[in-house]
Amino acid sequence: MSTEIGKTERYALIEGPRYGDAEFYGRWLLATARAEELWKIAYAEPEFESRVQSLCIVYVPDFGMAGAVLLAKLLKNFSTARVRLEPELGDEFTMMVGMGFFVLTGHRYQMTIPPELTIEKIKAAVLEYAETEDRYAMHPERLITTMSLADATDWQRRLRQMDERQRLADRQMLLE
Repeated sequence: MSTEIGKTERYALIEGPRYGDAEFYGRWLLATARAEELWKIAYAEPEFESRVQSLCIVYVPDFGMAGAVLLAKLLKNFSTARVRLEPELGDEFTMMVGMGFFVLTGHRYQMTIPPELTIEKIKAAVLEYAETEDRYAMHPERLITTMSLADATDWQRRLRQMDERQRLADRQMLLE
């Protein structure tokens, strides 16, 4: 049964900076904290809250916590992480892509620090995701490029086996 589930589940693959780049990780986590701060301000506005109400029925997203969890996943696999598009982390990842925390390059996402976080940018990303709701279900797959678990695992293996300097040079080229 779990083999069948793994074949149908969809994953996003994240690639990060140099392993152990504490300065980048620190700045990135501070940006997730700022996104959380702006999200709370936006969500406190009654008109905005009513527009994203379906997104917050089960739980209210927490971008600071999602950032910490994503970073832990990234460090566990030496600069790559798989994110299953499921409620909670998959939801927050999808909105964080819209905020600029991840940039799609090919079929994987590069971890980036958003150049500018504003309340308008936060609202736009959250609203875009909220609009995927269909019959009480969110659809991150409408906004996110995904792959199978087998493909994500294979990509992780290939990236891990690459010379770190080459991987970082490729990453830089993809981001330019």
